[in-house]
Amino acid sequence: MATTKKHLISIRSNTNFALNYETSNLKPQIELILLTQEPEYEVNKKGEIMKGSKLGEFRMHTTIEGINAMIGELQLLATQLQTFEQLSAGMNSLIENAKKKEEDKK
Repeated sequence: MATTKKHLISIRSNTNFALNYETSNLKPQIELILLTQEPEYEVNKKGEIMKGSKLGEFRMHTTIEGINAMIGELQLLATQLQTFEQLSAGMNSLIENAKKKEEDKK
């Protein structure tokens, strides 16, 4: 089974209450819905490959504690990505300099 890259295209939510059966109290929760898009290929009657897209979703229920935990994890990921962005800028500079040196040799 082949896998394809899914792209996050939208985040939706539904807010409701969950019943705690032990205490009979209502607890607010959110249904988090991540909408994704991925490429889909088909062969038409002429034998041509046609590219389209397929929508998908991932749903989960969580509480404010879960949302805050996700926010914390996402902030850590953003910090790591910023570090990689700085690294890529330095690497791109080295690549450009190497290209210029090769062009100068010609």
